[in-house]
Parts: sequence; structure tokens; C-alpha cells
Amino acid sequence: MRYPPALLLLLSTTLFGCSSQARVVSQPSFALSDTQGTRLGEGIAKEALRHQAASGFHLLGNGLDAFVTRLLLIEAADQSLDVQYYLYHDDATAKLFTYYLLRAADRGVRVRMLLDDFGHDGQEKLFSALIQHPKISIRLFNPFSNRAMPYIDFLLRFSRVNRRMHNKSFIADNQAAIIGGRNIGNTYFAADEYINFSDLDVLGVGSFAPEVSTAFDRYWNHKLSIPIQQLEPSVHSSALSVVRTQLEAISKSENSRAYLARLKSLQLVEDLKHGELELHWAEFSLIFDDPDKILNSTDDDTGHIAPALIALLDRVHTEALIVSPYFIPEKDGVENFANWVESGAKITILTNSLAANDVPLVHSGYASYRKPLIKAGVKLWELQPTAKIKIKGQHNRSLSSSSKASLHAKTMIFDRDTLFVGSMNMDPRSINLNTEIGLLIYSEKLADYASEAFLEELPAHAWRLDMAVKDGIWGQSEQLIWLDESTAPATIISHGSEPEAGRWSRFKAWFFGYLPIESML
Repeated sequence: MRYPPALLLLLSTTLFGCSSQARVVSQPSFALSDTQGTRLGEGIAKEALRHQAASGFHLLGNGLDAFVTRLLLIEAADQSLDVQYYLYHDDATAKLFTYYLLRAADRGVRVRMLLDDFGHDGQEKLFSALIQHPKISIRLFNPFSNRAMPYIDFLLRFSRVNRRMHNKSFIADNQAAIIGGRNIGNTYFAADEYINFSDLDVLGVGSFAPEVSTAFDRYWNHKLSIPIQQLEPSVHSSALSVVRTQLEAISKSENSRAYLARLKSLQLVEDLKHGELELHWAEFSLIFDDPDKILNSTDDDTGHIAPALIALLDRVHTEALIVSPYFIPEKDGVENFANWVESGAKITILTNSLAANDVPLVHSGYASYRKPLIKAGVKLWELQPTAKIKIKGQHNRSLSSSSKASLHAKTMIFDRDTLFVGSMNMDPRSINLNTEIGLLIYSEKLADYASEAFLEELPAHAWRLDMAVKDGIWGQSEQLIWLDESTAPATIISHGSEPEAGRWSRFKAWFFGYLPIESML
């Protein structure tokens, strides 16, 4: 039986989406190269003359300062701002961030914003209003075909929409760039009522920034990056004026006052503009996935970030510190760590406890590797949900002291001379499915500084896992124990049961552990 034309039209509209917009040609654009005369450019050039290495770096461990640094760089920009994020929340910090981008555009700065289509909380109307500004362009990466009900794509186009752009980068005037673990939203900048992430970004200047711009351009001009006007109907001509008024009101709200107060006191970018910021100058390698990763088979690792990191992981080291919120080493990873320990290396891994993990599904994929890792000689730590880990020398400023902590930093330190900071988790999803970006800094001083900072904080804010033999009616069995090493001697917090995790969380982690989905976690 043939369906009537009206029904066919209804079905095609529902399942595949439609748009009355004419197709918009994606005009290529690139980072502005002639920015040496900007305020940032002149200050950075002045500082660079004092160092042999071509790039300088500064760690951003505190959420409040990490956000304010971004706002200050927006204010300091004279020519361009390039923004690339996986998640862009619909909350106070994201609105304040957007307001500052709009202010920059008003003074003539070109703004390019590239967001993954999965994580912008349905803010298409806001974006459609912003692009009425002649200086603002917004593109969505790997967009869903159904704009009304995007989750239908998970049924019809799962292999495509399951793979996302997980990159995070921020570039001002092609002179200063920030990459790391943070997206844009309250929970990344110490302002969420319920959960705040312990995270890490790195601010880099010198030759580093143009390399991040090259990565940004690769994504911006890719065929999966679609202008928002091609995906959404146009809005009323007064929409930008309305949005401007709304954002200005939000900038004066109670939620914005703490950031604006810190904005006036933080001298980081002002020092950068005058060539006075204390930076760690070092050689580096920027590594990132080619955007074609989303289109290619998972068996094809051409242009992937993973081979560079795997080559580093395959080498035997004397010491390694690995910080990953979502950690699924798989059998090969466990074997590598066992080989390192056997050769005399010290391996320390920090990840989320179940109580601190915001994704119990991922915890279920990690849990089965805990005993093998401990048997291999790895020192395995799990973050407590009350932790407030900070970078040594930086104040632990937070706008919400009662919220739960969760680890979100993606950091690795090898032999106290190589530091990795980026968006990539140690799990199959980051390695095989999503696109990522990361930075390797070759600096004994910075790597040692970061190592000491994390190792110093561990006993106070994380539990160390070990194993004990338990006698039962069926004989002896090996059982996980969680140790609090902030006291001497260490105190056993829990035998065999995830500490501070509710029954529902424990049940979900147990249940998910039986599902054959590790390759997607």
C-alpha cells in the first residue's frame, strides 16, 4: 500500500528534519596572521626576547581564574577570537562569556565560534541572533539532521552521531591560546550548585598559539562544520538587540558579581600584555585528531592523536602520573603498566571514585581493571566527592563550597620532564570515536611542578585502593579496600563497597558492567 503524499511529507519532516532556509555556502576563513601589532602581540614579543624556547606556558588550575582569564583575553583582543568547545551550557558563566564575545565584536573583533552540535543545550535561537552581528560567525560540527528531535538520529544514524568533536580551544589574536579539559559552563568554573569539576587548562603564547589556530582552521573549514544559518530558520531582525539587552542584564546579576570582582583584581593578562607574566618557556608538540576521524572507520587511525600518545605510553618510564576522569585502560594498557613497574618504574593513577563520577556508565567499564592494576604494582587513587584539589601556589577559589567534586582534568606526566594536558580521556571513546586535542610540554621545571602539586594533594583528597584477603563461607577471596592516607597510619574507609556512593549508583555501575559496551565508553 502506498502512503498518501501528505503522510509521506509528515514522515520525512519528522524523521529527517527540514528547513525553509536556502543552502548557505560555507566560505573558508583562516586565522589572522598579521597580529604582531596587537596589545597581546607586542607584550608577548617583548617577553619572548628573553627566552630561547619559542613558547611560554602557564597552568590554570583554579576554575574561577580559568574563566576570568578567558574574559580578560576577550577584553584584550584587538583583531580575532576563535572559540571551539564540545559543551556550551545554557547557564550564568556561558551567558557572561557570550556577553563578552559580543562586546568584542562590537569593537570590531572577528569572532568565530565552533561548537559540537551535541552539547549546546538547544541554544540555536541565541546563536541565530548573534550571527546577525557582522563580526560573529557560528558553526555546528557534525550536526544532527533532525533539528526538532535530534535524538532520532541515534536510531537512524548512530554510527555518525555517536562520534563527537570533543576538542576545547580558545585563541585570542592568534597570540595566546588556552587548551585543556574545560568546556564552557558553571560546573567547569567553580560556580555550580551541585557539582564542580577539578580541571586543568594551559595558557600558551609564542609559536604555540598559531599552531592551535591551524588546528582550529582545520575544523572550521571541514565539511562537517555547518553555519548555524544553514540549520536553523532566521530570527526577527530585532533578535540581536533583544539578546544584547538580556546578556547585559545577566552581566550585572548576582551570579556574575564574583567573576567581575575577580576580573578587576586578576593581573594575569595585564602582565601578559606588558611582557611581565611569569611563564614556563619550553619546547612543545601540539597533537590533535584530524576531523576526518569522525568519517573514517574506527580501525583507521590515520591522523589520530592516539598513535603519538601510545608511542609515549609504550616506552618504559621511570615514573608516570596519569590523571583521567574516565579511565578504561583495557588489557593492553594494564600490560604496559605491569611492564613499567617490572622495570622499576613508579606508576600513579588518579581517576574518579564512583561517588565522584558524573558518568556511572563509564565507571562500570573501569571497575573491572582495578584489581589487575593493583596486582601489577600501580598506585591507584580515586577522587573523593568532597575533594578540592588545586594547583600548588594557586588559591582554591570557588563560588560554591557545598557542591560535589568530580575529576575532569586530563593530564599525564612522564619522568618529571614531559607534561601532557588536553581534552583526551584514557578510554576507548577518546581514542577511537571522538576527536581530541592535546599538548605535550617538554619541561623538567613545569613537569616537576605539576607532579609535586598533584602528589601533594592526593592523600588529602583521594582514596588509595589496595587489596586484602577476606575469609568467607566459600573460602578466601580478594577484596578491594579504600584507604585514607591523610592520616598516619592509613585508615581503611571501606571493604569491598564503593565509599560514599548510594545504592542506586552502585547498582547502576554493577548492572552496566555486564553490558558489552566497553568500546563505546
